Order: sequence, then C-alpha cells, then structure tokens
Amino acid sequence: MLKSRRRRQSQPIVLEQFLTFIVRQEQFAVPMAQAYRVIPLPPIHGDPQQRGVGLVTYENREILVIDIGRCLFDDPLSTSETQKLKFLLILQPRLEQEWFGLPLTAPPVIERIPQSAIHPIPANYLHWGSIHNVSSLMVGSQEDQDLSPIFIVDLERVLHNLKTR
Repeated sequence: MLKSRRRRQSQPIVLEQFLTFIVRQEQFAVPMAQAYRVIPLPPIHGDPQQRGVGLVTYENREILVIDIGRCLFDDPLSTSETQKLKFLLILQPRLEQEWFGLPLTAPPVIERIPQSAIHPIPANYLHWGSIHNVSSLMVGSQEDQDLSPIFIVDLERVLHNLKTR
C-alpha cells in the first residue's frame, strides 16, 4: 500500500524594493515607492544660520532639503562631509505632501529585500540609540551574520520631527 504524500508547496518569497545609501559608515534605505528621482545636487539656498533645512528648485517646484546628518544622527554634517555631497534623493512620502530631498555623497543603490528580512527596531534603541528617524531594519540571512544591518528611514517621522523643531 502506497502512502499518499502531500507535496509541500513552497511559499513565494515577497520582495520589497528599497533605495539604499551610506551615511557615516551606516547603511540606510527608503522604500522605492516613496522615491521620486535622484538628481545631481543643485545649489541649496535659504539656510543662512546652518539649521540643516534649505531649498532647491527642481521642475518648477521648491523642494525642502534636509541635512542628512542632523536628520539621522542629530548631528549636522561637517564642512568636509558637506563638500562630498553630490546627489539629491527626492522623496514624496504621500501624494498630498510636499517633496523633500536628502543630499547624498553617492547615488543610492536599488535593493530587493525579502519581507522576512525586515524586523522592527527595539523600542529602547529608538529611544536611546544614536540613529534617529528609523522604523525598522533589514538584516541579512542567518548564514551571513557579518553583513551590517540596513536601517529603514521613517519618512513620516522625519517630517513630523521637522515640524516640532
């Protein structure tokens, strides 16, 4: 008598797309769906007191530009870091909101990450850690523990914190 065997149906791997970039030796990502475009960094205006918020004009729009050091580390970029900025990642978190940009030293890289690799960041780290405005992190596979995590930037939190400054 033959036993019937159920075939195991493998679950499809759901991938999410992100744009990843490096700031101060840490890797960050933003969801591809919230990115509009990457352009060469135009001159930034309107920040005479170096508060970390300026404006650029692109496609007849004024785009808010945020100092990425202040945004992610609560520490503005140094003059030498600022001189290395070459690209502007233009983001639009929701259709009804204004666009804003993050200046970067290199163009971001498209990454396709399995949903199973995305984990929430512990609440204590969000409160006490030195990286801010992130919501979760992507970790590599169990086989490759040497890969550093990629922090996912919470664009809604970035905008909220700008309003409460």
